[in-house]
Amino acid sequence: MNGFINVLKPVGATASDVVVCIKHVLHEKKVGHLGTLDPGASGVLPVAVGQGTKLFNFLTNKVKFYRAFFTFGKTTDTLDSYGEVIESDGTVPTTEQLTEALKGFAGEIQQVPPAYSAISVGGVRAYKLARNGQTLELCSRAVQIYDISFVEQRSADTFVVDIKCSGGTYIRSLARDIANACGTVGYMSGLIRLQSGCFDIESAYTLDEIRELKEQCLVDIMYPIKDVEDYVVEDKLFDDLNNGRSVHAEFDGYRKIYCKGVFFGLGKSVNGRLDLEYYLKNAI
Repeated sequence: MNGFINVLKPVGATASDVVVCIKHVLHEKKVGHLGTLDPGASGVLPVAVGQGTKLFNFLTNKVKFYRAFFTFGKTTDTLDSYGEVIESDGTVPTTEQLTEALKGFAGEIQQVPPAYSAISVGGVRAYKLARNGQTLELCSRAVQIYDISFVEQRSADTFVVDIKCSGGTYIRSLARDIANACGTVGYMSGLIRLQSGCFDIESAYTLDEIRELKEQCLVDIMYPIKDVEDYVVEDKLFDDLNNGRSVHAEFDGYRKIYCKGVFFGLGKSVNGRLDLEYYLKNAI
């Protein structure tokens, strides 16, 4: 059983909870989610099944689209609504101030992950250290914000913002930094992931639907790589390719690799040789 399930994760469930559920429903050991989603967030959580898990590294860096709810005037230790309030000044920006501040977050930005995150610090998850009261100084890293826009003011202190960004972007950190740019503090009070790569919320299945439909929810393993260009290796090199020997290839980026009509997986050209990073020959 190979492919992907586009899960509509509910608020309260962890990404790991979803994986356990699908393992149980499909009786499949190889199951993994393609990028975590906080327990307090809902929305699209693509889950790889069987040989689909081999595409993990290729798919986790795809573009994400979020609808975020930012509350200003106070903040929490976790930067979301599940944490304890640690600072409050009551200052709330106007819609004009917020809209202007958002302009400074478009493009490539440096972002410090939240202390309560899954970042590894000396082999230990940051959130575990934070829960033990340790003060963490996490390094900033570059993330890409392709689009960020004001949607509406939901209440006196809460605003809705749409964000299109690279994989690895922390929306909770954006809440903190945008609030700082507005001269106040803030946190992420809600989050919906509308899209992750080619998986969107319109085609996502709830956990109840997955329990009922089971493997009918599976998307073909080729679906998330359907737009990747093909590269055909010469027929005479089939045995070399089939036995893992290096073959000549020159192209840019990733390609779907075929030889004699057989699909071998995803590969890229490194110094004129084929590097088959994602071997999927037995997956279809």
